[in-house]
Amino acid sequence: MFKARLKGKFYDMADFSWLRGAGPAAQILTASDWTASPLGAPAQWSPMLRATLNQILLSPTPSLLVWGGARSMLYNDAFAACLGSAHPAALGAPLTTIAGWPGTDAESAGRLQSAVLASLAGAPQQAECLALLAPPQAATARWDLSCVPLWELDEPAQAQASGVLCTFLRASGVQTALLHTDLLSDLMEQSPSFKAVVRGPEHVFERVNSAYFKLFGDRPVIGQPARMALPELLDENLFMLLDRVYQTGQAYTERGARLFLRRGVDSHFDGAVLDFVFQPIKNAEGKVDGIFIEGNDVTERMLAEERLRIVDRAGEIGIFEWFPDSGRLSVSDRFRRLWGLPPEGEVTAAQLVGMIDEQFHPNLGTARIKEGGSRNPLEYTEYHITRPDGQQRWLARKGEVVQDDPRTGSRYVGVAFDVTARKLMEQALAASEASVRANNAFVRQLLDSTDQGFFSIDSAGIITLCNAAFLQLLGYAAEKDVLGRPIHDVILQPSEETQSRTGCAVLRAAREGVSAHVDSENFLRVDGTSFPVQYQTHPVWQDGQLQGALCTFVDLTERRRGLQALSWSENRLRAIFNQASVCFSELDLQGRYLRVNQALCRMLGRSEEEMLGMTLADVTHPDDVPMNMSLFNRCIEDGRSFTLEKRYLRPDGSTFWVSSDISRIVDGEGRPQAMIAVSTDITERRRAEEALRELNDTLEQRVVEEILERSRAEAALRQMQKMEAVGQLTGGVAHDFNNVLQIIGGNLQLLQSDPRLDERSRQRVRIAIGAVDRGAKLSSQLLAFARRQPLQPRSINLERVVQNMDDLLRRAVGENIDISTRVAHDLWNTMLDPNQVENLIINTAINARDAMPSGGRLTVQIDNVRLEDPVFLSQADLAPGEYVELQISDNGAGMSPEVRDRAFEPFFTTKLEGEGTGLGLSMAYGFVKQSKGHISIHSEQGKGTTIRIYFPRCLDEEVRIDEVRDLTVHGGDETILVVEDDPNLQLTVIDTLSSLGYRVLKADNGERALEILQSGVAIDLVFTDVVMPGSVPVTELAQQARLLVPDIEILFTSGYPRDTIVHEGRLDAGVELLSKPYRINQLAQRIRQMLSQRAHRVELAQVTRERDQAAASATIHVLPRTEREPVAQADPLVREAHGAGGASAAQPLPDYPRPEPQEDAGGLRLLVVEDNIDSQQLVCELLETLGHQARGVISGEEALQALEEQGFDVLFTDVNLPGMSGVELAKAALGRFPDLAVIFASGYGTMVARNVGFAAHALPKPYDIDQLQEILDKIAAG
Repeated sequence: MFKARLKGKFYDMADFSWLRGAGPAAQILTASDWTASPLGAPAQWSPMLRATLNQILLSPTPSLLVWGGARSMLYNDAFAACLGSAHPAALGAPLTTIAGWPGTDAESAGRLQSAVLASLAGAPQQAECLALLAPPQAATARWDLSCVPLWELDEPAQAQASGVLCTFLRASGVQTALLHTDLLSDLMEQSPSFKAVVRGPEHVFERVNSAYFKLFGDRPVIGQPARMALPELLDENLFMLLDRVYQTGQAYTERGARLFLRRGVDSHFDGAVLDFVFQPIKNAEGKVDGIFIEGNDVTERMLAEERLRIVDRAGEIGIFEWFPDSGRLSVSDRFRRLWGLPPEGEVTAAQLVGMIDEQFHPNLGTARIKEGGSRNPLEYTEYHITRPDGQQRWLARKGEVVQDDPRTGSRYVGVAFDVTARKLMEQALAASEASVRANNAFVRQLLDSTDQGFFSIDSAGIITLCNAAFLQLLGYAAEKDVLGRPIHDVILQPSEETQSRTGCAVLRAAREGVSAHVDSENFLRVDGTSFPVQYQTHPVWQDGQLQGALCTFVDLTERRRGLQALSWSENRLRAIFNQASVCFSELDLQGRYLRVNQALCRMLGRSEEEMLGMTLADVTHPDDVPMNMSLFNRCIEDGRSFTLEKRYLRPDGSTFWVSSDISRIVDGEGRPQAMIAVSTDITERRRAEEALRELNDTLEQRVVEEILERSRAEAALRQMQKMEAVGQLTGGVAHDFNNVLQIIGGNLQLLQSDPRLDERSRQRVRIAIGAVDRGAKLSSQLLAFARRQPLQPRSINLERVVQNMDDLLRRAVGENIDISTRVAHDLWNTMLDPNQVENLIINTAINARDAMPSGGRLTVQIDNVRLEDPVFLSQADLAPGEYVELQISDNGAGMSPEVRDRAFEPFFTTKLEGEGTGLGLSMAYGFVKQSKGHISIHSEQGKGTTIRIYFPRCLDEEVRIDEVRDLTVHGGDETILVVEDDPNLQLTVIDTLSSLGYRVLKADNGERALEILQSGVAIDLVFTDVVMPGSVPVTELAQQARLLVPDIEILFTSGYPRDTIVHEGRLDAGVELLSKPYRINQLAQRIRQMLSQRAHRVELAQVTRERDQAAASATIHVLPRTEREPVAQADPLVREAHGAGGASAAQPLPDYPRPEPQEDAGGLRLLVVEDNIDSQQLVCELLETLGHQARGVISGEEALQALEEQGFDVLFTDVNLPGMSGVELAKAALGRFPDLAVIFASGYGTMVARNVGFAAHALPKPYDIDQLQEILDKIAAG
């Protein structure tokens, strides 16, 4: 999976700066290139992966970490030692490669993979006795496995886990023995070594295996004493060894024993070399009653070892010959490499002994040969060496004598091989087993340290475990008197409550997996008496299987006696306390409340239960606690009562004054037992005294403060009046100025399109149009300051606004200024006009740029804040609550106090003439105030400036800001009525619209416009100024126009709309406004868009009427729309004429019967709800291309009306709609038509459909035709 070693390349170790381990596994990790692996570069590894990896690398327990979708494996040194030859190839490999691990069978590999997959799904797993990771020289090994799922920090708990931590512990000997019990017979029979069992002092053969007969012949031996069965061995002293093992109980092992055997009664003798062991077999009393004999015929091996010195083929085994008499050694090349010896030169026994650790010297051949006797001095042993090159290794050595003649001296031949890897693994396993033993001892210590009885049973009701408290409470002397016995023989007898043995709560937990809490039941003691207990029982599960139950219990005897006495005492005291009208309490000597009456509870605003869990210090003001407790302790010591005036605390943090009298209660011998406190509320008295004292002390100061406060209020009023006066002036000027600019700009644009104009004239026209644009911007800034600009606010997220204008902001401030953005997590939304917010940020950033001519840092910070300080709120004219704070800071030159005080005044600037208008901060001030916010400046010369702006939080969902597109100008042949009192401007508009192909009618005022509308002339759109002379205001004109021509479009224009169609700085619902001055293409685009929407609505209405007529003639009669739709459901301006208050005032649709759906070969019938006309038309055309029928509407209200008028199969809706949202629309539609399918198309992705609470489909924007077709196919299939 990755390169284990880099070749010709240095890996960036900084990627592993977080790694804590330093062992071999950690070194391989840091030396490996992970870039191409499924885990990716280490610098991108998640915090959870890093933390878990550090944890296992420092753990002595074999641990495996499986991570990611590829299930890549990472592990520690202890696990690597267990892998043997599979390491390091397994590092980073997928989990599926475990089948190739040494000693791993297919079943155990499958169980391990199943446990990991289940943990990835979120469920911890355990498995026992897995045959995995066999150490060298071993056939197999058994492990207990524990798997724990791991999630990333920001993932929900129900999500797929990111990884699994697997911990391996060696299975205990008992478990392994139990696992193999059924196999012992087969193993003995199939074993290649000879085995026999003899019983009694005569060593009578009880059982032998086939290998025994193969070695000793087929003579019958079962039932015969060993001396009779094998008489040929009488001279070999073997029977004396058997007798000694039987008598002493100590095993005897012999290696390389040379025997002469006769395999038949009449056969000849054959020589053989055997390795064997005599193992005593002990009965339950610990006495030897038999011997287990096991051995191997090593004759062939002895011959092979003789030949090894000439067949050394550079394998892993080094061969040597040793001549003890001379100390000379003859070794192979491999032997030299194992010991780190040079290829040439003499090798002596003393040289090798010097490299071996001293603790192993007694096992060396040089030491054992001096002991004499028949023991092989070169029998198998292992030792630790330090080679000449400094390396430390473990070697194993074994040899035999091949010549033992006194005339020539002894000669031994042996082998040596490296066992370092196995020894490291054994050390790791030993450490793991020691940890398990320590944990088991700790658990046992915990059980025996509690005074609660504890026991466990299996599913058959047999007791398997108990603690010391259990034995003591039930009167048993030892565990052996209890373990293995049924629960009903030891603890419980069937009673009237349990009815039968199967009704016992503990047995139900063990057999049915049901936990229980029993408040009272009698347990039996060993002497037959019983005692009441309270117990809890819980089932015990392992690998999903019910194994039994555990139970904990307490003796209720003393508790019941105490409860009786306590009940009598409490009744007496309660009667005394509750009859007292004053605040009365009893406390212990540490100040804890023992008794309180209701009067005290009422005074402190706490319940009796709360008070009994508190102390005197808990309810006392912290400043009064030291004095109170000092007097309290003095009273305990000398008995002198005291009275103290102090403050108490209520739960809400408020304080009040009390006078508390405390005295001591003593027993018959004068020893203090408790304290009695009587308290009286003296708050009013203290308040009156304090008020009188403060009145006398602060009278002069309050007079001065009142004068200063009045001065500040008068200054603020003058400033407000000045700003309001300037605002009214600039607003009026802006209106007339915009009209002038509109006339100039419109004629210049018409002149620019004249083909007879030469290039020089065109250049002059372009310059003039640019001046008009600058004038329009200046007018807009004046309106912003005056708070007269018509805002189009929506619920936006300032983080997204700042992100979208990042490039614009960087171009505005230049490359020598660094921009830093800091945004709070989960930033709140706020109701603002996004375009004005961008202008505010740009203007403020430009001011900061000008304050840092040599470069600097601009910081934009956005936070969620809660404003509660009454002083600040009063100064800022804000209501307490939640706000979004926007801070724009620079480290530039800063402002002087004089400049700071005038910064928001219009036309005030410190820049040179021609470099600024002085309206940037004025516009920002007006926009913020118009948006119900607050703006302030904090600046210090030489240190920089910070602009702080607070906008109220909006709880509505965010409305995404669409990109503004410069559409191609299109005209038409519809009829437009232009209502404008300025003749020059009127002429410009008429020329513009006429040049686009429209038929144009004109009116100088509202009265004339109304006459034209009443004449019956077909008019498609009215384009009217907001400020008009005459008796017919523009709002009345719009209402009458919609009554006369219901489908007419109305477009307002104004340079200063005042309060006619703008309220609280926002356009009225349903109003279309084109602000002056505007370009020709802006006018053309807006009119074309509105007329296209109107045409689409008219077309859909016609189709609907035709379908309704067809449905009425075929099935039922459906009322015409004009009869079923009240006037209040029409346009907002019409609703206003009839007394409705806006969209929220619309009445519910009448519950008319829905037309029966008609069979149609044209596919599905879809209602498309999308307020963007272009997007709506595109979706409808796409659906019709796919063979379906589609109808489009722009709001949820229109959609509900359409559903009543016509049958549909599918509701296809956007989530963010004007008025009711797409989700609210879907809920209302499903309430009326449950069979309707719903598709949400949203930029929020598929999360919408998962969270609405009903069945729905989701298309994440943008989507392609294949995604749409797939969902439609699912709906059609039903």
